[in-house]
Amino acid sequence: MPDKSSGRELNATLPDKELFQLSPFLSDLVGQGTWRETPRTRDNCDVWFETEDDFSPSFQLFRQHFRKMLDDPEDALLALRRLRVRTLLALARADLLERIKPYQVRSRLRALAETMIQGAWWVAEQNMREKNVHPLILERRNIKPPVAICSLSRLGAGEPWYTTGPAPIFVHSRAAEFAPALTEADFEAARRSNKEWLPARDYFHRLASRTMFYLFAPNAAGKGIPHMAEDQYQDGPPLLPGAPVILYSSFEEHFLGLRSVKERLSLLRLRFLVGQEKLGQAVEKAARESLLRTAAELGDRLKPALDSWYRDRALAEGLPLVKGGLLDIERKIRLLQFKHAGRNPDFIVPSPLKALDMLSEAGLVRPDDRLTLSKAYNWQWFVANRLSLLGNRSDISPDAEDFDDLDSRLRLPGAAEKTMTMAREAHIVLAGLLH
Repeated sequence: MPDKSSGRELNATLPDKELFQLSPFLSDLVGQGTWRETPRTRDNCDVWFETEDDFSPSFQLFRQHFRKMLDDPEDALLALRRLRVRTLLALARADLLERIKPYQVRSRLRALAETMIQGAWWVAEQNMREKNVHPLILERRNIKPPVAICSLSRLGAGEPWYTTGPAPIFVHSRAAEFAPALTEADFEAARRSNKEWLPARDYFHRLASRTMFYLFAPNAAGKGIPHMAEDQYQDGPPLLPGAPVILYSSFEEHFLGLRSVKERLSLLRLRFLVGQEKLGQAVEKAARESLLRTAAELGDRLKPALDSWYRDRALAEGLPLVKGGLLDIERKIRLLQFKHAGRNPDFIVPSPLKALDMLSEAGLVRPDDRLTLSKAYNWQWFVANRLSLLGNRSDISPDAEDFDDLDSRLRLPGAAEKTMTMAREAHIVLAGLLH
């Protein structure tokens, strides 16, 4: 948790100009502090912010209103961009003024990203259905398409930063358990339609492509988000090239047979976000089984493979891989997950914190050790997230030349000492757990 005195250093209300001066990310987000209002945005984009607090819109209310905008894609996309800008500005202001707890920041960033993805998908689907039919959906508007959109980024692990992108993966299916049972009447209706008939594979590839286009359309500053980048500051090595569109029946083969070990390990962060829930749950289960098979194949080579994967993560995320640091805690928890997955495969979950809780509940991690690791992880997540808001996260290792300057960079007295102390305590606990 941040030091309580730091909020007093900031203006009581933190006006936009000061907020943009503090955060290059926010300034860039809205075009150097300029958000050009239009009659469209003023008329239809504020109702979901009329909530009890000033930093959290009602995402449920937004979705309800958004569904009514789908007949006008331009209107809908304006609402999506408006939601993103207003939410991030309000959330960052509340964060810097200490009106919100770190876990609340985390949950709202997750909710915002998921709402953006779902909204872009709805616009794409509406646009597709106006022009195309295909063998699985046809004209049945009340049937959810058999597609699941998951994330392989930090969003998938449930620990996003302000600058984290979704890194989506689209999985579709033609299996009867996910797709509607069609009758001859359905096919006859489709044949009579003046819409273009698309095979299922082509339909879902187009749907994914349009979703990505809408999701990453330029923001107010004229810049989009790189499709597979971990966040906007670091271009780093991508998790996978492009946005994968995979048939569910080929999911395991795609990763186990066609991908390198590092790309298979990216499934550690796979989490279902939006789409058909039944298919999404099946994809998560398939990812877990793929990881277990990969671990069994690697045997003693699993630890070096994870070490290499996390070195890439350190590069992509602009974080040091130091003993007791954020990524080191994650890496060691992953090893514990694999170590005990033979007893319970459900230990393989994308969130390191959830995995730690599950291991503790099973008696595999002592409560005191869980508390030490959770505190260290949460604090260092807070530090990394605050730095993503205020500037580059590079060189926050205790060995870095400017580490002592961490207090002023974060505007939090004692941050450097607290970070170093917690990393040291976490390292001692981790060494005992993996001995």
